[in-house]
Formats: sequence, C-alpha cells, structure tokens
Amino acid sequence: MGLINRLSAISRRLGLWLLAAGITLAVLFVAVLIYQLSVYQPEPPTVANCQAIQTEITSDNGAQVYVYQCQRGDNAEWQGYEVWLQKLLDEEWQRLATSPLANGCIGIELDERELVIQYSQSRSDISVASSSFVYDLADGGAATRSVATRQLDRCTLEAAGNND
Repeated sequence: MGLINRLSAISRRLGLWLLAAGITLAVLFVAVLIYQLSVYQPEPPTVANCQAIQTEITSDNGAQVYVYQCQRGDNAEWQGYEVWLQKLLDEEWQRLATSPLANGCIGIELDERELVIQYSQSRSDISVASSSFVYDLADGGAATRSVATRQLDRCTLEAAGNND
C-alpha cells in the first residue's frame, strides 16, 4: 500500500506540474498573438505623421525603400527615423528599422544584394526589425535583399532635417 500511495502522489504532483506548464504556455501564446495583432506593426508612414527624407528603388522596380522622419503617439510621444519597404506589386508595407530622433542621421544605400542602413548615432540607437526582405517581381519570380548596418563618422545626407 505504501508504494501505491507514493506512486499516486508522484503522478498527481507530475500531473499538476504539466497542467501548470500547459496553462502558462497557453497564456504566453495568447499574449503574443494579441501583441502581434494590435501593436507589433504600426500604421504605414503614409497614414502616420511622417515625412519622407530619402527614397531608393530597386533596380528591378519591384520594391521601394524609404527613410521617414516620424512622430508617433499622442502629443508626439515618440519622434525618430523609420526605414520602410514598399513592395510595389502588392502595395504592401514592411518596417525594416527604427531609430529615435537624436543628434545624428540615418540614410540608406541600395545595391543588387543588400540594403545598407547608414547611421551616425550609437549602434544601440538603431533597432533593425528584419535582417532581410523578400518581394515579388512582375514576371512571377521573387527577389531577396539582406539588411546591413554601417556606422558613419559624419552624416552624408543633405535631406532637410537629417543633418548633424
């Protein structure tokens, strides 16, 4: 009887641990789902309080990359730079990077293989949301570009509001 009672207590304890772990995972899953549906991707810059300061288009005319200076939130709670990709075939927007407004600038360089985000602030001030992006082409194929960052000693952009 002692062995059966001990096994019963162990199995009951193990069952409670598994039940607690399952509930915890379910709560985390629902929280992440709610976060992604409500907060994860902000409004595209065309409907937010943003001004384009630089634009680059891919050589295959499948996508366009913008640097915007934005103010978001009530009473301009957040001000900074945002790098956005517009997939031209389906008019989809994807945010690639953000940086708070600081003494410095942010710019982009686009070539056949990668998008380089240049910045003059500290690397910790740049938040890169995606290390690459994929966009559809008019001929039915798709193209991929990687996203890299490069720190500059001095800002080279001459766009208004984007100088040191």
